[in-house]
Amino acid sequence: MTWEQADQFVESDVIEWTEAIWPPKTGRRRRTKPRPVGKQKIIAQIAAIDGDFIKLTVLKAEITEDNSLKPILPHKPGSSITKKRSTLLRGEPKRLHWSEEDVREALLS
Repeated sequence: MTWEQADQFVESDVIEWTEAIWPPKTGRRRRTKPRPVGKQKIIAQIAAIDGDFIKLTVLKAEITEDNSLKPILPHKPGSSITKKRSTLLRGEPKRLHWSEEDVREALLS
């Protein structure tokens, strides 16, 4: 498998990125800004692109860093998640190289 840096996304792309895991909201006011409780690495396929939002199907997810007192559960394979494009770009996404890269280029234009 060959991964390359991704800055543009196309439906059917398989991408990999790392994201922070935030503590659940308790409804109480906090005096301090919440900090991430861990990180997870996700591999997912793009199912749909709707403006600035990207719908993904999770293929694999694993916890890479766990700073919480309780065990953290990663996303379940097969589940559907929606992310904003800017959120994905923050996680330094990489995409799986297509065997027919010229078809991908045609889909971009």
